[in-house]
Amino acid sequence: MSSAPLAASAPARSLAPREHGAYGQLGLPLVAGLALGRPGIAAFGLAIAWVAAFLAHEPLLVLLGQRGKKARAQDGPRAASRLAVLACVMVLAGVVGLLFAPPEARLGLVPPALLGLVVMAFVWRKEEKTTAGEIVAAAALSGAGFPVALAGGVAVLPAAVAWIVWTTAFLMSTLAVRAVIARAKHEGSVLLVAAYVVTIGLGAASVVLALRGVLPLGAPIALAPFVMLSLGVSVFRVHTRHLRRIGWGLMGACVATLGVLVATLR
Repeated sequence: MSSAPLAASAPARSLAPREHGAYGQLGLPLVAGLALGRPGIAAFGLAIAWVAAFLAHEPLLVLLGQRGKKARAQDGPRAASRLAVLACVMVLAGVVGLLFAPPEARLGLVPPALLGLVVMAFVWRKEEKTTAGEIVAAAALSGAGFPVALAGGVAVLPAAVAWIVWTTAFLMSTLAVRAVIARAKHEGSVLLVAAYVVTIGLGAASVVLALRGVLPLGAPIALAPFVMLSLGVSVFRVHTRHLRRIGWGLMGACVATLGVLVATLR
């Protein structure tokens, strides 16, 4: 008597965000926001709310059909359940954080939240993967550390400087990586020129503003790893097959920037 082997069931689809770079764009600024101050219930509550909102991104895309009709049909119920849990965590943690947060932290939540709505508009229009969409998403993600820092007792200026540094750094890296991809696809030199202009221009501007006392001296130092990496990727014509190495380089730059920000702004 013989029996047919049971067919192996396909592994369940992961509902974690696919955009690996986004983990760093959210995580490192959040760590900086917590490390710059003395975090308590308010700071940790807001941080948890931001993380929950980020993790809800992939289930939402599945339910919206952005991952295809098959994914929505097969994983829609699981995505809906995951989204409901994360929404509850986000609301609960956010309400607790806001209740204990000082007024400036509550106001500080508004700008990154508005940027988050802009990101959702890009998602709805299926333009999240465009250069503009990625830049706005990076600004919104890095902005999560701003109200968290304020909730931890950090003054507005250093908290804002940290957000500006992270946003500028991610702008440089996004354009540099986009330029590498565009060059490999022979799509012209517009992005390459933009990467040069933005990296050199903003890097030089940060130095001038720091020398004039508008920005703390730590700001251009914190940007330096991204300036060097972005220019290096553009000047030495790095091939797309090395994108993984570029990613690791960006993580190293993030850690260096984090260290400088905490050391100089705390």
